Amino acid sequence: MNEKKVKHINAHQEINLKMVLRKVYNYKILFVSCIVISLLIALAYIFLATKQYEAATSVLIDSSGRNRALGESKYVEGGVGLIEMEKNLYNEIAIIKSFSVIGKTVKDLDFDVSYYTKGLLKEKEHYGYFPFEVVLDKSKSQLYGIPIKVKILSENRYELYISGSDFVVSNSSNNSRFEVSRDFEFSKAYDFGEEVTHDYFNFVIKKPDYNVNAEDFKDDLLFVVQDLDAVTNNYTGKLEVANIDLQASIIKITSSGPVVKKEIDFLQKLTQNYIEDKMAARNQIASGKETFIRNQLKVVSDSLANVELKLESFKRNKRAVNLGATAMNALGQTQNLQTEKAKIELDIKYYNSLIQEIKSNQNSDEFIVPTAVGIEDQSINDNIKELKRLYAERSKKKFFVTSNNEEMSILNKQIDESTELLLNNLRSAIKSSEFSLSRVSSQLSNYNGVISNLPTNENQLLSIERQSTLYENLFNYLSQELAKAGIARSESTTDTRVLDEARMVGNGPVSPKRNLILGVALVFGMMLPLAWVVLFSTNDTIENIDQITQNTDIPVIASIVHHDSKSKIPKSDISLWKLKESFRDLVTNMKLVNAVDRGVIGITSIMPEEGKTFSAINLGITFAEAGKKTLIIDTDLRNPSLVKGIRKVEGKGLSNYLESDAVSLNDIIYPHEKLENLKFIPTSVTDGNVHELLSGAKMKSIVLNLKEDFDYIIIDTPAVGLVSDFLILWDLIDINLFVVRRKIAKIKFLEDFEKLIPRGKRKKSFIVFNGALKKYHKYGYRAKYGENKEIQLVNESLSV
Repeated sequence: MNEKKVKHINAHQEINLKMVLRKVYNYKILFVSCIVISLLIALAYIFLATKQYEAATSVLIDSSGRNRALGESKYVEGGVGLIEMEKNLYNEIAIIKSFSVIGKTVKDLDFDVSYYTKGLLKEKEHYGYFPFEVVLDKSKSQLYGIPIKVKILSENRYELYISGSDFVVSNSSNNSRFEVSRDFEFSKAYDFGEEVTHDYFNFVIKKPDYNVNAEDFKDDLLFVVQDLDAVTNNYTGKLEVANIDLQASIIKITSSGPVVKKEIDFLQKLTQNYIEDKMAARNQIASGKETFIRNQLKVVSDSLANVELKLESFKRNKRAVNLGATAMNALGQTQNLQTEKAKIELDIKYYNSLIQEIKSNQNSDEFIVPTAVGIEDQSINDNIKELKRLYAERSKKKFFVTSNNEEMSILNKQIDESTELLLNNLRSAIKSSEFSLSRVSSQLSNYNGVISNLPTNENQLLSIERQSTLYENLFNYLSQELAKAGIARSESTTDTRVLDEARMVGNGPVSPKRNLILGVALVFGMMLPLAWVVLFSTNDTIENIDQITQNTDIPVIASIVHHDSKSKIPKSDISLWKLKESFRDLVTNMKLVNAVDRGVIGITSIMPEEGKTFSAINLGITFAEAGKKTLIIDTDLRNPSLVKGIRKVEGKGLSNYLESDAVSLNDIIYPHEKLENLKFIPTSVTDGNVHELLSGAKMKSIVLNLKEDFDYIIIDTPAVGLVSDFLILWDLIDINLFVVRRKIAKIKFLEDFEKLIPRGKRKKSFIVFNGALKKYHKYGYRAKYGENKEIQLVNESLSV
């Protein structure tokens, strides 16, 4: 049998699926109920849940920044060139989502006060249109998180009511917060505009500047004071900022909330603050350069003025106007060298200022690596590019890994090493400049020697004119750089602009998602009972004949269709005909396996309620109708049921005959009321030893003696799964019929049947599948050719 099960493993899996589907059909009321309940819960959630609307805006960023003050001026050739700003979009995303920018936005919009109306089932938030406005005194304490109810009493007066526990109060004295763990209640009437003061809260409620229709606010009016940090954290968590495409420098910013106007205002203010911060940073950088140049100009200007006064005084007093050829040549050479020397000294100062700036802002997330104009050292430029790349990569990784992540630690180490390398390169550049300065100074000394050999007046005049030309050239150079910085800083356009103004996404709320929730509810409503059917309902219950054939070698001789005797259906109905026809099939099949067409038939089952007595009676009726003399014997001495299915019997039965010699065999045989060929021996409950009575000689003599008078003797035995009476009668039986009822019998019962058959005593044993579905049986005479008028003697009252 095990080998057979292995061979049919695929078919068995298919049958299991069919069995599950049948179970689903059998539990259709459960499935429908669960689906309806799930959908009702989903609809209730959709109705009660706060609708969320989504707003979005987009920002275009000029990633090169070459037409801005942070790059080159589009008006002045050469540009400012203070900072190279090839921006990294991940840096910009981090700036937009930064706590400082969002916090400033929330503060500017006064989002620390939220307004609500409370109905019977839910609250609704309002924004920009409400019967009153709350102005907080932010220099004093405030109560956070507790709804404050306002009841308008008249045009000029209202009542305030607060009730709650476990709340937070700000402490304005030290700018801290403390928790209050107790119940708190407060109620008092005020005039609109009157200051409300308390140890826990301080504010003024006033009428709005616009007209409000009171009919729009019939529910309770509430407002809640919220901690700005908590509001900022909330927006930081829900704000979505992302690059719309890998090849585009456009950032999309999305926010969602219960009031779409509030989210639109937030996005508009957020982008405004972001652009203003970029402008401020740009102006700060440009102002820093302007300050540096102005300081140098002031020194040069003072020196130039002094030299010009000195030159004028010398020419006037010494009457020295013209210089000789040697003096003019020396003057030209020294002027060039002094200009070069001044520029080198300016570069050294600038290198030192860069070193100081890098040291002060090293490892800062907002630090922008500068690049000095005129640096020809390729190693410094390469090092700056590498440092920029590392900073950009760190900004990108912050979206995916934590600060103590191993990759982040390695990256921070690389940044430190690259920064140190840049500082070393700048120091080397300073040393190189100092070497160049020494060289220029040496050349100046040589020309100074030439000049010293000139006549005294020419020497003095040449020295003064040389200083004057030097300061004049420096003054012109610095003035030109200052003008470039001023023109670039005055540009009104920035490298960042709003591409799409903030607006609502779609035509309605984005959550709750009605179709998705209903779909999930439908699936859940189906899966929950399905899981119960598959996991917890008895999954080894026999549902069809295929399960029997796959799990036992005992053949199925016939299927008895299910008939509901309680339904109000006439006896000529097709379902009753199918029931009768199924017993005719059983009789026909038994003739095929029993060539002598007579014998003793034992009928049993594993458990009660499987229809063994029902099968015994109707099999006997069918044999009798076919002209066979048939006797039915009820051997269930513990719980007899045969007489309930045929007719009421008043007299002796099998138990009386077995217990007493005074009762004859003829006294316990009763005829059927309508069938002459059918007789039966009923029984009653006995107080004696059942095993002793059934295994005695008298029981054996009954069967042996009556076999000559009847074609078929049908023995209705007790359920073999409860008692072993069937086994006692084993030797008297020619054919064994094991009744297996659909939805009652278990697959393991089939194994029990095989174990019951004694080894070496195999005889004709068959299974009768009781309760089969009508749709798997014959259509019947009436279904095709009209109403069937045949008298049905089948006892449908015993259909269980």
